[in-house]
Amino acid sequence: MRKQLTLEHEEVLITYEAKHDKKTVDWLNSPELKSTFGLNYPIDESSHRTWIETNQNVLIWAIVSPTGEHVGNVLLTVTERHRSGYFQIYIGEPSARGQGLGEKALKITLSRAFNQLGLHRIWLHSFEKNMIAERLYVKQGFTLEGTERDALFHDGSYISQRRWSLLKYEWHEYNDIEDL
Repeated sequence: MRKQLTLEHEEVLITYEAKHDKKTVDWLNSPELKSTFGLNYPIDESSHRTWIETNQNVLIWAIVSPTGEHVGNVLLTVTERHRSGYFQIYIGEPSARGQGLGEKALKITLSRAFNQLGLHRIWLHSFEKNMIAERLYVKQGFTLEGTERDALFHDGSYISQRRWSLLKYEWHEYNDIEDL
């Protein structure tokens, strides 16, 4: 299932491999991404690799820039029984933000999730202050389901997060493209 995905003949997502672990671990240990994901513990390459190998229901792709640089990751945790997927994305490389790579990666992932994996529902979380991400989710047709109050404890305080979802028929209403 972890295969290369493309959009308009431009590589945006490629198969995540062990060679991507070092950058990923560096990003996940950065104060910015730790707070974005609510991580309270350090991650090393060994524990990260073990997590990947033991979570076979998690599909992971590396986001690459037009020059082929690894700049972020997409994760889709699939629950086959419910035909549902939990989506996570981050652009770890600050210089790659604001270039539309996240939007392209999201579109590709949604297309594959609905059209190839046969999922019915994609859901995700955002922090209330992440307006850039929330605008992107609204643009793609996601519906705000509600706020999970004080859902995460991070750096001595509680953080609320918002829950979003998108159903297959809603995706098709927003996109006339059958398959990317």
